[in-house]
Amino acid sequence: MVRTKRSIEEEARVRRVSGQNREDYLANPEVADLLEGEILRELFAWGTEGVRRALVVGLEDQGRIALELVKAGVFVTVVEPDESLHEPVLQAAGNRGIQLNFYASDYMKRDFASSGFDMAIFYSTLASYNEPLVVLKKAARELRAGGRVFARVRVRPTLAPIERLLGKIPHASKVTDKIGELVAHVPSIQAVLSLPDGAALLEGAGEIFKIERSIKYHLIAPVIGQLGVKPNAGQQLMKKALPLAIKVDNVALKAKPLTLFATHLAFFGSKELGLGKTFKL
Repeated sequence: MVRTKRSIEEEARVRRVSGQNREDYLANPEVADLLEGEILRELFAWGTEGVRRALVVGLEDQGRIALELVKAGVFVTVVEPDESLHEPVLQAAGNRGIQLNFYASDYMKRDFASSGFDMAIFYSTLASYNEPLVVLKKAARELRAGGRVFARVRVRPTLAPIERLLGKIPHASKVTDKIGELVAHVPSIQAVLSLPDGAALLEGAGEIFKIERSIKYHLIAPVIGQLGVKPNAGQQLMKKALPLAIKVDNVALKAKPLTLFATHLAFFGSKELGLGKTFKL
């Protein structure tokens, strides 16, 4: 596939952004299974049939996804710039007698052949880029026609409906401006606001891939999960509280308005056989 000048310029703008958006609980098998087990099981059921070559971007999950795919007979290429995360996965693979292809590189700085993969997985890396949609466009170029993409992204609340409501209230802008000034000095809030907008990301992804299914999930459970992996006196208490938090989230998110505040978005998509809406030239 021929690259356009626009795509080259877009990719040149992409950079990794740092912030307080780490999800350390993903490296804890017990906590991660409680929080993400259902999504992962769906991914493995959906993402192994007919897939021979898979690209896995990031090792935040300690290689769990990559290892499971290899066990299913998929040839896996892993791209992860942090080499300290490679060794545990290589050791686990060696113990199981399986092989993985590793690149110690930022994904956006590593070019792969067009149509070289059957599937691309972004488990917890898209929010690390300032322009996640451009990252997905690059993945689309490297997927064959009909290839699959899975992305799980930590997102910020979708506030557009609230902003529209406030816009109808006289002088509301003065209040919101003042609130904006206050939260600008709170690093944890700024970290959340720097995340991708879930609705906008899903809409943009739908112009690149055919979205087969999307899921908005989690409210408070990841906060409990993050506390549960920290070595402190309340660690066991937090692990006990986590199943309850997950149940509360699941019940709350059945109310459509609350899905605006979901902290995570996951979607399953495919590269359409024709150009369709896949690329805007």
